[in-house]
Amino acid sequence: MSRGWRRRGESNPRIAVLQTAAFPLRHCAKTTLSFPQGHDNVSYRKILRMALTSLQTQTINPTLKVLIYILLAVGLGVAIYFGIDIVKNIGNLRGKSALSVNVLNGSAKVLINGQEVGAAPYESDSLKSGDNKISVQSDYGKYEVALNFSPNTQVVLNRDLGTSEVFSSGQNFWIEKSDVGTILSVITEPSQATVYIDNTKVGETPYSLGTLSAGDYDMRLEFPGYEPQSARIKIQKDHKLNVSARLFPVPVPSKVSLLEGSSTMYDVYSESALVFSNPVAWAGAVAYWNKTRGVNLAGAGVNKNPVFGYFVSYDGGLFDANGAVATADTLKDTLSDSGVKGAFLRRAGDGAGLTEAAKTALADLQGVAGKKAKILETGTGWLRVRDAASLNGKEVGRVDVGKEYAILEEATGWVKIKVDDKISGWVSSTYAQVSK
Repeated sequence: MSRGWRRRGESNPRIAVLQTAAFPLRHCAKTTLSFPQGHDNVSYRKILRMALTSLQTQTINPTLKVLIYILLAVGLGVAIYFGIDIVKNIGNLRGKSALSVNVLNGSAKVLINGQEVGAAPYESDSLKSGDNKISVQSDYGKYEVALNFSPNTQVVLNRDLGTSEVFSSGQNFWIEKSDVGTILSVITEPSQATVYIDNTKVGETPYSLGTLSAGDYDMRLEFPGYEPQSARIKIQKDHKLNVSARLFPVPVPSKVSLLEGSSTMYDVYSESALVFSNPVAWAGAVAYWNKTRGVNLAGAGVNKNPVFGYFVSYDGGLFDANGAVATADTLKDTLSDSGVKGAFLRRAGDGAGLTEAAKTALADLQGVAGKKAKILETGTGWLRVRDAASLNGKEVGRVDVGKEYAILEEATGWVKIKVDDKISGWVSSTYAQVSK
């Protein structure tokens, strides 16, 4: 056995099951748990409430030391023990199969073979063995999978339904009797994700390993541009543990900064065509990520409070704070708040700055918001309009004293105005009175 694949001893012979996904799921499976010495009579529900509180505050109660392992993944990730003790629990199911379904962020109904059976978190230990189709559905997404349930085993589905099929993730675990020894099998979407066992790189997915001894291991899955996943797994002798994971494409850069020269618009960019090919889905994913993982703002750190009041995409699309399609008229009230900041959804390949389509959309948006600049006396009767918010900017036109122009954007010491349908540019705020 290679170094890094060391078998870890069990601190309690009754360790059986506590499972969740590598992302921060707030639900755990309801089955036999391993308690520290002296806590055998503590009820499951009390332990579960304590576990959820510990996870949400990211502090670990000493009572739960043998249950919870915290790992960081893109600033936030929780990996918790997962395992199935087939040998010790084989009599409990009496030939039936068990199912555990957990979801992140909200609720979802669970269907088995087309029949609604309850809501997640869902537990059953009386499922008929054989082929079963499991569906998890919410108002925002749906996940379906068909699996063969072996007698006296459990299947665990941990899903983040996200905002769309692309922007979602999850882990499925199931175990089956093996005639060829002790096996770990891992598949992922996307494939070729790097697999780490006890922090040692062992290969890429699709991955199968038959040299692990029975015991407990830390498993981590990574793929560039996607949220890593981690799990604590238990390998059973003469059984095959199957892991199927879908990774969440990260919709925001590792650090989000304001657009150069802007005090009201953040630059949210991506190099991934999977992310930026559908601006509607991308806007919704950014809002969802902000809520569930947090956005790392330059100079401020990770922020899970709403950061973006609206979105403007590279193709000129407008979206509200939740990522829903919007218009300049529907966003008028949003922009009336002087503290609101937007996000420009930019394809990295387009280069820095707003695209022409985004400039047009933003001009319409700012115009509808009614913010205007009145040109003050300059001593010459006119004021230069420049192509950049700087005295070094090239002159692109001149505007007359006393006239008002719609404001497109603001920066320290400068305002960008729409002169006419063909010309827009920056004027010094010293000579521009801003009003609504």
